[in-house]
Amino acid sequence: MGTELDRIRSALQRLGGDEIDVLPAARPAESPFAFRYSYTEISLRGSAAHVRRSETRFQDGRLVTEESEGMVDSRAYQRMVEQSQQIFLEQMKQAMRLFFLPFSSDRNER
Repeated sequence: MGTELDRIRSALQRLGGDEIDVLPAARPAESPFAFRYSYTEISLRGSAAHVRRSETRFQDGRLVTEESEGMVDSRAYQRMVEQSQQIFLEQMKQAMRLFFLPFSSDRNER
């Protein structure tokens, strides 16, 4: 990045001939308050899944909203649903072990 800045300085000096003072970048006012909200909506429509995503955040005194949407193949949607279900079932299995293992007759089983 330094070489890019040097190249710009030399180009400006050739145009103006005067020394150019580079001012430091002003830091944005830091706000003690920041938040982020986002959601992703996926729905199956025929042979494709429609994906819509929105994100809103307030950071460094600026409110920024980004939205996007698109289509993915229904096979990708099916894989995503299966993976989500597997993750959920694994988490429930771990939770049930935590609650019921102390009361089981065979405590060596894990």
